[in-house]
Amino acid sequence: MAQELQTSGGDVARTAARDEGEMRGPVYRPSTDIFEKNGDVTLVIDMPGVAPDSIDVSVENRALTVRGVIDAPAPEGYRRIYAEYAPGTFERAFSLPDSIDPGSIEASHRDGVLTLTLKQAEAARPKQIKVKAA
Repeated sequence: MAQELQTSGGDVARTAARDEGEMRGPVYRPSTDIFEKNGDVTLVIDMPGVAPDSIDVSVENRALTVRGVIDAPAPEGYRRIYAEYAPGTFERAFSLPDSIDPGSIEASHRDGVLTLTLKQAEAARPKQIKVKAA
C-alpha cells in the first residue's frame, strides 16, 4: 500500500512566483517519511518553524496537499542582516490510492513535525468469512 502512495512536488526550494497572495518567498518541499501498519499509512512531515494554525491539509480528487507558512520575524528591536532560511511556504502533494478513506485522515503537529494518519477504507480491509456447517 505504501508503494501506491505517490508523491509529487518540485525541487527542494523554488522561488517561482505564486498566484496565491499569502504564499510569498521560496516554496520548500518538506522531507517526509511514510510508514504502513495494518493497511493504515502514516506520513511524518518535517515543517520546522511552522505554527500549527498556519498549516493547511486538504484532499481534492484523491490528491492530498499539505501547506504551511513559515514566518521568521527578527526579534523585537533587531533588524535582519543575514538569513540562510528565508520565510516562505512548505508545500507537498501526494496522490492517494483508492484504498485510503479521505474522510478519516487525522493530523497532529508537535515540535515542527506534522503527522498525518491515513486510514484504510473499510471496503478495502480484508474480511474473514466464517464457514457454517450445513
